[in-house]
Amino acid sequence: EVLMSRGETIAETHDLEIGYRRKRSITVMDHLSLKARRGELVALIGRNGTGKSTLLRTLVGLQPALAGEVILDGTSLHETGSAQLPRIVSFVSTEPLALRNIKVRDVVALGRFPYTNWIGTLTEADRTAVTAALEATGIARLENRSIDNISDGEKQRTLIARSLAQDTGLLVMDEPTAFLDLPSRYGIVSLLRRLTREKGKCVIYSTHDLETAINEADRIWLMTEEGVCEGAPEDLILNGSLARAFESPLLSFSISDGTFSFVRDRQSTIALEGRGKAAKLTARALARCGYTTDTDAVRKVKLLEGSHKTEWIITDGSREERYTSLYDLVADLQRTDH
Repeated sequence: EVLMSRGETIAETHDLEIGYRRKRSITVMDHLSLKARRGELVALIGRNGTGKSTLLRTLVGLQPALAGEVILDGTSLHETGSAQLPRIVSFVSTEPLALRNIKVRDVVALGRFPYTNWIGTLTEADRTAVTAALEATGIARLENRSIDNISDGEKQRTLIARSLAQDTGLLVMDEPTAFLDLPSRYGIVSLLRRLTREKGKCVIYSTHDLETAINEADRIWLMTEEGVCEGAPEDLILNGSLARAFESPLLSFSISDGTFSFVRDRQSTIALEGRGKAAKLTARALARCGYTTDTDAVRKVKLLEGSHKTEWIITDGSREERYTSLYDLVADLQRTDH
């Protein structure tokens, strides 16, 4: 049934205006008409202060919309009762976990609150859902550990498992990969992607990690001061939206491989002879130090690859130097060029 409904819209906004109601309304952004479907991983990206958290909190009903409409699973948010909403959408916020001395399994079981009776007794079906969520997030072995005695990445997986146990079609997460190391970040995004593929869920998550968003998301919501543009990562690369949002005098964006790099003062040109991985990494090391590669340059770097080691030979007219590491090669180049 879930897989049959894959691809149908589960979250959309019509002419939405987000912001704060104080003595007077403060608009963060307006005229937002966005869409997310079941089976999709949607990454919300944008510079700090563009209103990513405000949008997510408005989507899940934690903050009232100033105007316009949020529709979740076919029903307008202001017509969805407070008892019904937790069965449609679950939310993981950026706030650190306020729970102490509680087992991982019990944290995950908190996700069953929309379904339990008034004293919170778990049925067999609830316990099955908790076990399935622990297994899906790869933390079943930690179920009896205290939440205080696990790593940050494992805590994040526990919160995602709690969301999964809630059994909603839509999962919304504010910065689920913040403060995690690189393997944990990729691990969490890969887990979120798997949930969309295997369980037909829609996951909308905000992130500062552009690389994983570009590599893994099905759809990107890109927040800029002008509004939100959406599309496949490749669409936003092709139409220049990503470059415009993040480029600066110090930062340039490569359309060919979807990565950002520092703009550097160019030193000079060097010809590079060689192929394969070592040549690519040599070109990268040279570029980092401000050199461009050009086949007609007088100075040449030639790669000699043996079975266990790589050697680099620089020829400059009659002078020839050999190096056994890229570190030594670029350090020497910079020394002779300054």
